[in-house]
Amino acid sequence: MSLANQRHLFDMPDGVVYMNCAAQGPAPIAARDAGRRAVDRKARPWEPERQRLTAEMARCRELFAGFIGAAADDIALTGATSYAMAVAAANVRVEPGKTIVMLEAQFPSNYYIWRRVAARDGAEVVIVPRPADGDWTSAVLERLGPETGLVALPNVHWVDGGVVDLLPIATAAHADGAILVIDATQSVGAYPFDVRRIDPDFVACSAYKWLLSPDQSGYLYVAPRHQHGEPVEHNHATRIGEAPMTLSPGYGERFRHGASRFDQGTADSMIHVPMAAAAMEQIAEWGVERIAGAMAPLVDRIADEAEVRGWRVPPKAHRSPHFIGLTLPEPPAPDLAERLAAEDVHVSLRDGRIRVSPYLFNAVEDVAALFAALDRALRR
Repeated sequence: MSLANQRHLFDMPDGVVYMNCAAQGPAPIAARDAGRRAVDRKARPWEPERQRLTAEMARCRELFAGFIGAAADDIALTGATSYAMAVAAANVRVEPGKTIVMLEAQFPSNYYIWRRVAARDGAEVVIVPRPADGDWTSAVLERLGPETGLVALPNVHWVDGGVVDLLPIATAAHADGAILVIDATQSVGAYPFDVRRIDPDFVACSAYKWLLSPDQSGYLYVAPRHQHGEPVEHNHATRIGEAPMTLSPGYGERFRHGASRFDQGTADSMIHVPMAAAAMEQIAEWGVERIAGAMAPLVDRIADEAEVRGWRVPPKAHRSPHFIGLTLPEPPAPDLAERLAAEDVHVSLRDGRIRVSPYLFNAVEDVAALFAALDRALRR
């Protein structure tokens, strides 16, 4: 069954055309309300409500794991993709002379760290140039081989929604003995993703976009083969104390079971965690496949309107169903997004493209409003 418009579940006034989820996903009303209750319990930490935090953290692991086909024990709680990638980098080694493969204009959090790993391990960075036909998958496969040591990719390019089909890439990487690390920030929650199909080593995801969660919410999938690795920081919550803190300093040499040994020290945020859990509960109720199915017609309509104007978009066969980048004949003015926002039309400029990322609160009328505003702005 297809999803109807869900605008009533968001605190979004009439007249606001928000198509910027790839930058910041609005919290549903349920998550907003959970945050307000969480602020209250932070103000009154002596009340029993505080004791719910441990169960909320466990629920976040469980919900995120469900979105990617993993087990809850495979998930670490992190605050950012950069932190998650630092954990991955600390637990892999690339043989000297091997290559590290990335995309042109890849998101910085999945780029800088691998440049450092290349310098650390004596590897060579290979950047896959943007393909003229939009087929990132074939372009990546052409650059994989016995010399490949690590492949660090998104499965949806953050600039324009171009899709990277990870299944054939994973098959090739595994055959070459290469490490596979994925930044799934721009897909988990809005585009189906399954670690059981691709068997990655690590998957990072910041949750403030398509998981509709607060900033400083994020997750790291760690394949079981890496779950005995070394964290990048050491805090009491990731250890098993030899004696309880009530009677001792709480020190312990043993790490907790599974990926939780990699949890960031701020993972137990009394305010962020319940908001993230409530947001993901809502997404789980909708279903990721239904979300993608509901947004695909909007993205197709956006593509059609752009092409009528002579603008370029990723071809349908190679783009995601949930957001898209529009390439104009000439680069847009740097303040275009701000001028659109002044009309309550919200998109982003990324790498010279107009990135449009709708959600379940948008309708066809919003597409018309977007292009009317764009036409006015570009005439000026």
